[in-house]
Amino acid sequence: MKHLIFLSLFFLFCSFSNPISDMEEVEKAVAEFTKAVVEADKAKFETILSKDLVYGHSNGAVQDKQEFIEEIISLTPFDYLSVNVNDQTIKVSGNVAVVRHIYVAQAKNNNGDIVDIRIGNMMVWVKNGKDWKLLSRQAYRL
Repeated sequence: MKHLIFLSLFFLFCSFSNPISDMEEVEKAVAEFTKAVVEADKAKFETILSKDLVYGHSNGAVQDKQEFIEEIISLTPFDYLSVNVNDQTIKVSGNVAVVRHIYVAQAKNNNGDIVDIRIGNMMVWVKNGKDWKLLSRQAYRL
């Protein structure tokens, strides 16, 4: 009987001991994404972007995964020096997460001038196995 109680408690504890919640995993994925933008890290983009990515810019332009990656790694029109997110909210529903935040960046444009970027942003992340992948992003002017 003691063994049965011990096993029951053990399995109960294990079912509640998820050290990282989905919300924390999504938050980490967003941080990895922003770091990859600054580092123009093609390999990281290949792992965190969905193959079906729809990436919308605040100017109305829409790119697929390859177009987005090519633009970032070309450092045109911007070479991102820093990217931060403010006022972030994350809503997780099953294997989908909606992230909203203010995207604040500093970048060097093609003329070598430093520009400040501040836009609203909504991202849709989908859990694929154990990994969160960016499926869609739409930026908008504030």
